[in-house]
Amino acid sequence: MTRLRALLALMLAAVVLVGVAGCSSSDDESAGGTVQINLPDGRSITIPETPKRIVTLGGQWTDVLLSFGVTPVGYYDTIQAQGGQNPPWFGNKLADSTALNPNDDVVANVAKLEPDLIVAPGFASMSGVFDKLTDIAPTIDKISGAQVDPWQDMVTLMGTILHQPDKAKEIIAGVDAKIKALADEYPAIKGKTYTFAYLYGTDQFSVLGDPNDGAGQLFTSLGLVMAPRLIAQSQKTGEPRFQISAENIPWLNSDLLVMGVQNDDLRKRLPGLPGYQNLDSVKAGAVTLMDTVQVTGLNEPSPNATVYVLDLLKPALARAAEE
Repeated sequence: MTRLRALLALMLAAVVLVGVAGCSSSDDESAGGTVQINLPDGRSITIPETPKRIVTLGGQWTDVLLSFGVTPVGYYDTIQAQGGQNPPWFGNKLADSTALNPNDDVVANVAKLEPDLIVAPGFASMSGVFDKLTDIAPTIDKISGAQVDPWQDMVTLMGTILHQPDKAKEIIAGVDAKIKALADEYPAIKGKTYTFAYLYGTDQFSVLGDPNDGAGQLFTSLGLVMAPRLIAQSQKTGEPRFQISAENIPWLNSDLLVMGVQNDDLRKRLPGLPGYQNLDSVKAGAVTLMDTVQVTGLNEPSPNATVYVLDLLKPALARAAEE
């Protein structure tokens, strides 16, 4: 799994180190220099020196930065904003960081933190906000064409920005080793099919249909394959994630089902929906139900979140391997 994608090779088209003559280690934290990043949207971002004050407007980037042992000066996280508590995979590492409230003037509050780098996935669609952020400091939006950026690419890019490429490889290798250990523990899951869906509203499901999406790569790494029916529907609609109603529950049939559930009422309602009990995964007990916090760790994967999710998936993987 550890690799530099062709996309990253294009993105990191120019990396110039200055003032490091005689430095023998490319992982030397004292190494400064200019990093130029060419993004898929055509923008070129120049970071003149190793950033010291980074603002992360997204949980993936926050976790990536924490994996390097670096605390953002400020961050926005959906889970924290909605529930007042950080995701469990952050631990207490953000005690000295400023949580940004989306109901306040985010741009003004970011400016107060005097950042020298902002990572803000998704803000490009809010052109006015994004343009104001770029006036404050170099700002990075999406780094791939996928709906969810692969966390490995994010780690690789952050390693380049921080001049710690060896640390980036170490982070990726550490998570990969845990994934491989789980796959080796249950070799029979290789080739088994999976479904990843989210139950919200009144009997409505959002279903992942693109195995190349960042949220699907953990399953692929474990040796699982997405249910063909879902891939076909995604290709038909052109959407990596699409909506279905409860009457189409049979579409969710697979060896393993991972289901996010919006609230407790829907969790109680799920077993009684027509067709649910007939799913192969349900019959085998190969189902992982996640609340909205837990499913975020899978839906927006990052190093520590992935390790957290592996523990949640293990019981269902064991049952799928028995079939």
